[in-house]
Amino acid sequence: MPAYFLIGAGAGLVSAALFASAVVSAALAGVILYICPLPLFLAGLGWGKQAVTLGGFVGTILALLVLGPSPGLVFAVSIAIPATVLVHLALQFRTVPDPANGDKQIVAWYPAGRLVAATAIMAGVIAMLIVLMLGPGMASYQGAIDQMMPVIHETLGVDDKVWTPEATENLRTLLARALPAVLAIVWITIALLNLWLAGTIAKGSGHALRPWPNLHALEIPNAMVLAFAAALALSFVPGTIGLIATGFAGAFLVAYLLQGLAVIHFYTRGMQFRTVMLVVLYFAVLLLGWVAILVAILGLGEPMFGLRGRASATPDKTGGKDDNND
Repeated sequence: MPAYFLIGAGAGLVSAALFASAVVSAALAGVILYICPLPLFLAGLGWGKQAVTLGGFVGTILALLVLGPSPGLVFAVSIAIPATVLVHLALQFRTVPDPANGDKQIVAWYPAGRLVAATAIMAGVIAMLIVLMLGPGMASYQGAIDQMMPVIHETLGVDDKVWTPEATENLRTLLARALPAVLAIVWITIALLNLWLAGTIAKGSGHALRPWPNLHALEIPNAMVLAFAAALALSFVPGTIGLIATGFAGAFLVAYLLQGLAVIHFYTRGMQFRTVMLVVLYFAVLLLGWVAILVAILGLGEPMFGLRGRASATPDKTGGKDDNND
């Protein structure tokens, strides 16, 4: 029996088991859901497209049989299918002439920037499906939000003195408007984190099927600038169209945040206390929304100003060393 068959089936089983645990145990759901895609990504990046395809199929069948149609469909749409597609993209390659020697051919793997862009589009689509599932019209969508409010009140555990009618209405309005963007941002973060972690593990174990990409050279396709602008503009449109656009805008924002971080990683090579600066930056991005927006604006400006291209024309601060893992 081929190795990919056992690995793929096992990955599907583990991923479905993690998903089922998250569905059954509300206390652990937040933590477990973060790592549900990891077994599928590991199987794909270490053992190939057939392994992740089989894993996604096995996991979906198990989720359908054990949890029922609705949770099984959620597993398929949010975990199995995206993991399979992203691995298939990540393992694509073509041969191109070597820039240093036109007589030689080198392997060009699917660019990391395009992979991030594809993940952002998936995040927007998933947020759109959730919005439509909650309610194809604004009345049904708002009704679904209203049903969430008592659960939120109970989870936060504050008394009625804090949850005044005005505060409740403000939260209700904010949640209804921001929910698609939050869903998209959370999903793309989970997907890319698991993809990165799986790639790191596969590389460390010697099973990686593709070389680790140069992450500080991350380049989002230029066409995505127009898509981001359109999503931002449409997010101000009232109704379902505006909600769907808000989800796509949130996902695209994360993509440009990553490009902005790549620019900062590139410019800080060879600097003293670089690790400390980057750690502080990442904490600021996580805790302060305005810092994340500034970094995303830097990422948006990269295609127009060619910041890394200009820096490459100056003498290398690292003395010719280049860390492809950073």
